[in-house]
Amino acid sequence: GIPAHMIDRITEPFFTTKQTGKGKGLGLSISNETVRGYGGRLDVRSEKGAGATFTLTFPPSASLESMKRKVR
Repeated sequence: GIPAHMIDRITEPFFTTKQTGKGKGLGLSISNETVRGYGGRLDVRSEKGAGATFTLTFPPSASLESMKRKVR
């Protein structure tokens, strides 16, 4: 799992808990921005020793169509 004191930072660009050279800290940042770009949300639930669960929530497809029209 992810320590509670780090949960709020995990989607920050370049934030990582890995050793130097083992990760760039961009995966969750890019994922979060992509999900948000479609009007969605990335949530995490973490339990020490049990792992973390990530939930991606998106608006109904009708909402996505209206968003696409706004971008064009």
